[in-house]
Amino acid sequence: MSAPALPPTISLIAAVARNGAIGRGQQLLWQLPADLRHFRETTSGKAVIMGRKTWESLPTAFRPLPNRHNIVVSGNPAYLASGATLAGSLQAAIRLAGDSGEVFVIGGADLYRQSLPLAKRLYLTEVAADAPADRFFPEISPAEWQEVSRRAGNVRSPAADSTGELPAFDFVVYERRCSDHNCSAKGT
Repeated sequence: MSAPALPPTISLIAAVARNGAIGRGQQLLWQLPADLRHFRETTSGKAVIMGRKTWESLPTAFRPLPNRHNIVVSGNPAYLASGATLAGSLQAAIRLAGDSGEVFVIGGADLYRQSLPLAKRLYLTEVAADAPADRFFPEISPAEWQEVSRRAGNVRSPAADSTGELPAFDFVVYERRCSDHNCSAKGT
């Protein structure tokens, strides 16, 4: 008899401004080539879970995201996401990801909020700028999350300005701090 499959490790990945901003008007706040490369390298070969609006915000040429199991969460069971798997809820999406090891939630704000309590790891591109936005990443508590790595992504100006210079940003990985009640219950 084989051992039951372990639940996947849930990870969130996002580019986040100092003020927690992640998007405005269904668009990302910046086009950061190094961040897009980091996203591709980090999520390649994995399952990625996204909401319908995030799916629709992807350029058509990149739908589905190549070399990833794309899972789109929508409350509309008739929604067509060509090349992706449709799920009616976050929990259904996690089940559809199966035993694929690490599963990435890639947005939007509602899915980040729903999945944060389930997550073991956060891959954040921390952008050294504040940005006007209508979508925000949920606040993370230092009591629950520990920084485990940080590397510079762009060390230029600390904020984008009228010169069009890209803001400085770091690639940061956080892991959930374990205690008896928050790790054993989630299989982490």
